[in-house]
Amino acid sequence: MPKQQDWTRRGVLRLAWVGVIAASALTIEPLVKYLTSKEDRLQSPLVAYNKPLDVNSDWQNTANARVWVKRDSLGVMALIATCTHLGCEVHYHPEKKQWLCPCHGSIYDIEGRPVSGPAPKAMPRVAVERKPDGSLMINTAKQVGMDTRV
Repeated sequence: MPKQQDWTRRGVLRLAWVGVIAASALTIEPLVKYLTSKEDRLQSPLVAYNKPLDVNSDWQNTANARVWVKRDSLGVMALIATCTHLGCEVHYHPEKKQWLCPCHGSIYDIEGRPVSGPAPKAMPRVAVERKPDGSLMINTAKQVGMDTRV
């Protein structure tokens, strides 16, 4: 007959602490990988855009999902569709003429200025340079004012 083990309160608590420490140790590596991931970050600060833009066109997505361009009567502008609250990717809804953040409900107007929600400021506008061949080079590392156009 196997020997029956008597559990004391101290023994149960010690076992519980060992379990908590083991579970914490197993989650540290995936957590560090997640927090240091470069998946959503831009690979290069320069983004090329080669498609034609009509005057008064709606926002157009570049090859990089978070960089959008638009042309109006004053010129071409670009913005990074990142919520200024906590950095979530903001989605453009052309039927509403608004940018919506799916994370915490921030709403931006068509120009990227916050209308409601926790977002504290407008989405960042970035520098655009027109190349001799008509293509655009967008420098996401250089922020510009809301009225800056090329």
